[in-house]
Amino acid sequence: MMIGAFTPKPGETQWWVGDGNQFPVWDPSLPHAALFLRRNVLSREQCRMLVDCFERNREALAPTGGNEYWDGRFVCSAQLPDRELDAQRVMQQVRHLSNWHVMNRFSGGRVIYSDTAQLVRWHAGLELTPHADNMHPDGRPSVTAHRCFSSILYLNDDYEGGHTFFPGFGIRIRPEPGTLILFGAGPEHVHGITPVLSGLRYTYAGWFTYDESQQDRTAQVVYSWAGAVPHFAETVRSSVEQLSVNDASVASSSMRLAPVAALSKMPPRPELM
Repeated sequence: MMIGAFTPKPGETQWWVGDGNQFPVWDPSLPHAALFLRRNVLSREQCRMLVDCFERNREALAPTGGNEYWDGRFVCSAQLPDRELDAQRVMQQVRHLSNWHVMNRFSGGRVIYSDTAQLVRWHAGLELTPHADNMHPDGRPSVTAHRCFSSILYLNDDYEGGHTFFPGFGIRIRPEPGTLILFGAGPEHVHGITPVLSGLRYTYAGWFTYDESQQDRTAQVVYSWAGAVPHFAETVRSSVEQLSVNDASVASSSMRLAPVAALSKMPPRPELM
């Protein structure tokens, strides 16, 4: 059943109640009117690299003691040490690619900024009830009210359950390593995750905002294209023709491909282009 965008209501505590597994699986190779889906953004080897990176750094970097649900389950790209350069490079390229597609698919060319990018682990028994990333069901802003767009990239499929579902559109996405999903962070894209039944589920998650003060400054770092994600160079080369803006400086800023002025404010790193 297709519901479309949800409407917040005073006193409401849940966006939607039901079993996300009831929805048919959407083939990510097919276009969807309200979502951006792209397969094979990362290779299985690159996905495995990010999973291994998470496990190497989880004990030292994953926050604990703040929120029992999230404790020990995510690592932010900005925290990764220099020895994880390969993982940093791949995550950053996914972030830039996502930013560019959000600009062209959802924001109408309006400049957006990357809030954060994370590697996340989900163990058996975990699920995520339907939610909007920037608002509660009663209309109150959430702690991440500045978020306007969301991204998920699946890193593995050797587990059971853990499907992302969109009750408003009546679909669910079966995780496939390397598949990227982009969508809005508000009630128009309420989404959840079905219970993970066995194994460990790993994802890359990122968010974007119109609020420049909320951006992650490390998102402006541009790494060498060595080990670039598939399609990344192709997308950047064609960006000028496809962007619906004429001002070159706006185009550069919009893609967040680290204009020289922005790079000059970053701490020196040998791998910066």
